[in-house]
Amino acid sequence: METRNIAIMLTDIKGFTSKTASFSRAQTQELLSKHRELVLPVIEKFHGRLVKTIGDAFLVAFNSPTDAVICGVQVQEVLKAHNADKPQQEKIEIRIAINSGEVAVHDDGDIYGDAVNITSRLESIAEPGEVFFTESVYLAMNKKEVPSSEIGYRQFKGIPEKIKVFRVLRETPVGALPPGEAADAPEAPAAAPAPAASSAGSPAGFWRRLVSLLADVIIVLIVAGTFGLNSCGPAARVTSEKTQEAPPALDLDKVSIDKTGIKLTGQEGEMVSIDKSGVTVSDRQGRSWKTRKTAKVSVGREKKRVPLNMLLWALYGALLLWRFGATPGMKIMKLKLVDFTTGGPVAADKVFLRAFFSLVSLFLLLGYVWAAWEKDRRTWHDIIAGTRVVNG
Repeated sequence: METRNIAIMLTDIKGFTSKTASFSRAQTQELLSKHRELVLPVIEKFHGRLVKTIGDAFLVAFNSPTDAVICGVQVQEVLKAHNADKPQQEKIEIRIAINSGEVAVHDDGDIYGDAVNITSRLESIAEPGEVFFTESVYLAMNKKEVPSSEIGYRQFKGIPEKIKVFRVLRETPVGALPPGEAADAPEAPAAAPAPAASSAGSPAGFWRRLVSLLADVIIVLIVAGTFGLNSCGPAARVTSEKTQEAPPALDLDKVSIDKTGIKLTGQEGEMVSIDKSGVTVSDRQGRSWKTRKTAKVSVGREKKRVPLNMLLWALYGALLLWRFGATPGMKIMKLKLVDFTTGGPVAADKVFLRAFFSLVSLFLLLGYVWAAWEKDRRTWHDIIAGTRVVNG
């Protein structure tokens, strides 16, 4: 077994499992055959070696990092042309990730090592139709031939250090230098990446975001109600004005209202019942006090409770956006969250920062109203976290 320093490309069909769930075996085989027919000739053109096929994925090795990246762009262009007149079920959309480093080459040609593992982790966050690559590729490739944009550092599972990630700027021509341009011409200053590249989608409108927000609020309230989570609030205290012995102070946390009256109950059996006949107060020992006069209800402030509904809302948004890039409400309205600078996936720290500051935007919906006039349609929490919501 020998070791080599090579560029590694990993490709994977977007949503292959869900796409083929309704396919027959013949249809699945036809899709995979078309995939190979379109992709493999481009890989061979740029001197890539197909190491192995993993289901719908290709693991490919290149000697040149520049060839690997340009090959990835050409593959995406070929598939874009193929998909132009196809229905959604027949489209082939793939993610492409490229890394470089030292690998162990087995006698059968297979490759192993950290460089391969990093490529696999990078492929999991790559966007369909895009080419993502690591800093090691960026430093080794010809940057004049491949315009790129930095996405930022990402922490991958099983990899101790953060990896700086880049993507190809598809808006700029990719390939060889223009004819007549001197090879030793001074390099033009690198342009700053344009905020929210066009491939990320157009900014989401105010009303679509509002409907999305309402859907998510309803879901959170249902979850809170199902598991009996309470919002913050004081303990209720009830005393009678007509009994000779004053009833004890009671901690009540559940309210029931129906046509017979109102009942306030505690966790240990204590209860206050208010109906047309008067008020009945029962303590946890079963003793009761009754009156036909109006009871005095006071609200104490001795106990403070954690605002669980607010915490649930923040965690709901943070976890779902971090894992899926959209909440259920956003999925319903076909919206997604992207990084404002790169137009790509959002880092976990930004997602959690955005989720907790969304509570600020929810105050009288002022943060969302702000987005109606903001040029990029960003709410307060989007501006703080460096994100934006686009039509997906």
